[in-house]
Amino acid sequence: MTADPFTGQPTDPSGQQHEQAAPPPALPQRTRATTAAARGADLGISPFDLIQHMMDAVPDFAALHAAVELGIFELLCHEKLTSDELAACCACDPAATRRLMRWLHGGRFVTLDCDRYQLTPYGQVLTAAAERSQRHAVLVTGSSYWWDAAGNLTETVRRGHPAWPTGLPPYDYLAHHPAIGREFDLFMTARSAAVGQDLAAFDYDHVRTIADLGGGLGGVLAAILRKHPHLRGVLADRQDVLDRARDHLATQGLADRIQLAAGDLFDRVPHGAEVYLLSSVLHNYSTAQGVDLLTTVRHTIEAGDHPAEVWIIQGMLPGLAGQPSRWYSTDARMLSLFPGDGVQDRDAMFRMAREAGLHVRKTNQLPTSQQTLMITHP
Repeated sequence: MTADPFTGQPTDPSGQQHEQAAPPPALPQRTRATTAAARGADLGISPFDLIQHMMDAVPDFAALHAAVELGIFELLCHEKLTSDELAACCACDPAATRRLMRWLHGGRFVTLDCDRYQLTPYGQVLTAAAERSQRHAVLVTGSSYWWDAAGNLTETVRRGHPAWPTGLPPYDYLAHHPAIGREFDLFMTARSAAVGQDLAAFDYDHVRTIADLGGGLGGVLAAILRKHPHLRGVLADRQDVLDRARDHLATQGLADRIQLAAGDLFDRVPHGAEVYLLSSVLHNYSTAQGVDLLTTVRHTIEAGDHPAEVWIIQGMLPGLAGQPSRWYSTDARMLSLFPGDGVQDRDAMFRMAREAGLHVRKTNQLPTSQQTLMITHP
């Protein structure tokens, strides 16, 4: 017998090694804690050249997306190929392919060995087999919906809410387009790997069940459960997401330790966990919606028979206005996609928790993901 994740009541069960190229010379690093202007100042770039650099990033990313979408990196993952061989494999124009490969070579994604291209570490991270692949992030960010949403930012700012390219909000669009939905899930799984690594390092001796709310394919839960064999998990998300998560968790041998709970988290939250995770969820919503969601979690805890905590994991804007931060870029992306209030600073997150009837017991700066963990309880 298994337990219903919302009520806790029993229910009947229903279910090749490749030689790597030498690392390329070091490139100027885009650090997590600086804006474009600050990076320009650090590198001694003039304001004019900085703006030119930002504009050049648009065709650069378009070229990178084209190479990923055409399968260039997957082909070179298996063997060294000439430009003409790549063009034939991808059914592309040979001359145009040579220009694309010339760009990839100049960008240090590939090297040349007797007219045959091979991947560098920068190219390897764009393959599906990479441990933390960026392939899926590039495919999503370069997809027509995301690309057009960013291009519509002017209209979004005028209207005060996103000018969605197809009229559908992002998650509805993903549900109606399974192919890009799968890429988005894998994109989020790669992004959440650092959070999972950070949280897996915590002590869970007094915890038996962790519920990840809006946890996608369950990447964070999987990392924690692999490190702590006594734990069980509940993964709560939309039904279409959980349909994809089921196979993903089965391949990791965790299907019997993670229960799937489909539904609207604003209506009800799974019952019976000692820790409830909300990782990179609240920035999708308005402050009022965030308070509503946290209140629903609190009510679930208060209706249970044992204490529990709510762990909120978020990137946060700096408290000092104008201080450089990578999270401004994330907030601009949220502005183009979601009608909420986006990324908040620490004080705003504390207020949200208090309004939901939660007390912030502790905060931690997570070392790998560079996000902030707020540990709260009713």
